[in-house]
Amino acid sequence: MDRLNVIKQLDGAIAEARGWAEVGWPMHFGRNSVRVSSLSEAQGQPNAFVYRQEAIAYWKQVAELGQETAEQGEKAKQALAQQDLRLAEGAVYWAAYMEKKLNKPVPTWEPLLATLRSLV
Repeated sequence: MDRLNVIKQLDGAIAEARGWAEVGWPMHFGRNSVRVSSLSEAQGQPNAFVYRQEAIAYWKQVAELGQETAEQGEKAKQALAQQDLRLAEGAVYWAAYMEKKLNKPVPTWEPLLATLRSLV
């Protein structure tokens, strides 16, 4: 795979990571397992919902991690532009490591990590 394709994949992963909190995924809160699948849904919950603050905090953390992993993706793009595959791999590794903190069904960064490792 050439670097241009890897950069396109990085652009997709960066955009996906930045949108994690808005697009979301199925998450359930409280003993009644109330589904709150994004930051906007969490903020839209009534104040009477006991786990509203927990849901908002979770989705804000998702937004922060999305931004942090996107920054690592940008770092990887810069490294590829400078022909530094090791630095690019390290940045994507860190993004994949941070993503593992989430309860997310589909990984964004691990497939890219495998691709970069195949190039090194």
